[in-house]
Amino acid sequence: MEGFGSYLKGAREARKISLREISRVTRISRSILEALESDCRELLLPEVVVKGFIEAYARYIGLDPKEVLSNYTKWQAGNAAAKKRKSSHDGKQGIPLRYIFAGAAGVTIVIIAALISLPGGRGPHRGAQDEALAKGAPRHKKLIASKTQQNTPVPPVLTQTTALPSSLVNSQEAPELSSPVREHLLVIKASERTWIQIQDGSALPFDIILYRGDSYTRKSSHQLAILIGNAGTVTVTFDGKELGILGGAGEVVKLKLPSLEEG
Repeated sequence: MEGFGSYLKGAREARKISLREISRVTRISRSILEALESDCRELLLPEVVVKGFIEAYARYIGLDPKEVLSNYTKWQAGNAAAKKRKSSHDGKQGIPLRYIFAGAAGVTIVIIAALISLPGGRGPHRGAQDEALAKGAPRHKKLIASKTQQNTPVPPVLTQTTALPSSLVNSQEAPELSSPVREHLLVIKASERTWIQIQDGSALPFDIILYRGDSYTRKSSHQLAILIGNAGTVTVTFDGKELGILGGAGEVVKLKLPSLEEG
């Protein structure tokens, strides 16, 4: 299979179903559906959540969810094997190149050392020294200059300390420490399959799918906006307090935790 995403997209387009329609019925955001059709390259979510989206997508367009998930697993295994072969091939080619470059550098160093050690050979500073001597410049000129600098008296540095008025000193107080931000704990447990959308503060919302027996836990210091697609199948606990019955089976419920009254 060339690409799992192209396989899904081809099946959808053959049935003349739009992404907008799938998003409206399954309540999976269009950006996630587009990521599924792009081989999940931008879908940075847990594997169990990705498979839940694929199952809902396949069921709506009329494909067998088990067969689609099997194709997804095979496609992933093929990708992993291809990456492993490419990594092994690149590693084998990289070893000789490193030795070639190291050998070339060693030969260059040996040649330069041989040229410097030849009779009459000049180091990087010999030519400048000989030229200075030919012009009559004294060798000890630098030494005389350094002694002159050492004998020159250095004027003392005067420092002045200004005392602050006692009224200002006494008025200074230690800065107040800001109170720590409270972190909230959200736990959602599902008794049946349900879709949930969560927005943490001002961040972009994200979708999850929980199956029977699954639970989702999140810690946050911001207000959480929660949209539950099947309220009768979940139990929500916030900061250790169970919220009770939220709605009936198939009922969509919106929550904001903590509420403005709770702070």
